[in-house]
Amino acid sequence: MQKTLIDDDGEVRALTDDSNLRAVMLRDVLPNLAAHSQKRKVGRPKVAAPKRTKSFKLSPDLIDAIVALGKGYNKRVEAVLRESIAEGRI
Repeated sequence: MQKTLIDDDGEVRALTDDSNLRAVMLRDVLPNLAAHSQKRKVGRPKVAAPKRTKSFKLSPDLIDAIVALGKGYNKRVEAVLRESIAEGRI
C-alpha cells in the first residue's frame, strides 16, 4: 500500500528514507519525452574560437558616434580594428 504525503489529519507527513522508493525514471514512463529532452540542446552552438570580452575606456563622444551607427556596431568596429592591425596602423 502506498502512503500519501498527507496524513489523516491533512498535514504533510515527514519524509522517510523509503519515501522515494516509488520514484520512477522518466524514460520508463514516457520514453519519447525522455528521448526528446536528451536531444535538445539549449543555448548557442559551440564555436572553435569563442569571442571574449575586454573593456576599453573611450571618450564619450567616440562612444556616442559608434553607438549612433545603429545595430551591428560591434561587428563594424571589429572590422575597422582588424583592417587597422592588418595595415600596421595600430
